[in-house]
Amino acid sequence: MIHNQKLKQFRRRRSENVQPESKLFFEEYSHEIFERISLIKNEFKNGMTFGFRNIKIPKSKNIQNIFHADIYKSETANLISDEEFLPIRGNSLDLIVSFFNIHFVNDIPGTLFQINQSLRANGLFIACLFAGDTLKELRYCLMSAEEEILGGASPKISPFADLNDLSNLLQRANFTLPVADIDRHKIVYKNPEKLFSDIREMGETNILNERQKNFSRKDVINKAIEIYKKRFSDKDGKIYSTFEIAWLLGWKYDENQPKPLAPGSGEKNLEEAINELS
Repeated sequence: MIHNQKLKQFRRRRSENVQPESKLFFEEYSHEIFERISLIKNEFKNGMTFGFRNIKIPKSKNIQNIFHADIYKSETANLISDEEFLPIRGNSLDLIVSFFNIHFVNDIPGTLFQINQSLRANGLFIACLFAGDTLKELRYCLMSAEEEILGGASPKISPFADLNDLSNLLQRANFTLPVADIDRHKIVYKNPEKLFSDIREMGETNILNERQKNFSRKDVINKAIEIYKKRFSDKDGKIYSTFEIAWLLGWKYDENQPKPLAPGSGEKNLEEAINELS
């Protein structure tokens, strides 16, 4: 097990008092994920969401009923659960929405398989999650500071899956018509302390089982801040941080879904098609 789920529950509950609009990305992406669903022509009778914390969910018009699950008890949650252990009958849902959650599960392939099994034929899974090079600057600075002062480094930031891996995992979990893309952000801060605050307010701080169990030493943190300002700042002295947010979308197999043409079944070859366009 890479991540401590009880600690995730504690950290998420602690961030409950922070207003959603103060949580980096969350307000914006909560609207975008349902905007994407609203653009789909399908009607979804029964859906389930995971990970929206204390965010008021802007339900799409093409969703009849939607239930909300989270890892801790809250006013918005109908069920205490997350995607790692789905208490859902197989072939029972038309839609599953995961919101900044899957990057902290311990078994992404198993989780995606469970989600697929929970969907009805032609059911939709859609997710957004941190991925790729998210917090790469902070990872470098923390590791460098610990190695310089302590002679070794403990893991401070979770490893994030890259887009190709996530796309392949959708296919391995038997999703059809899989789509994976990524949004890249470079967020500018006045100082590293504000970055630390944003991570804490989102409930996204370190939950690795192999993390250092006691508080980080002050001299290590100060050194990390010094390195950050030196290596990752702009001409105005402001620091920046990379965030990559992956979008995943896949459908449960249905025999009526569109299917790609078999190789060689086209009426024209590629060269002929290109010549017609030139």
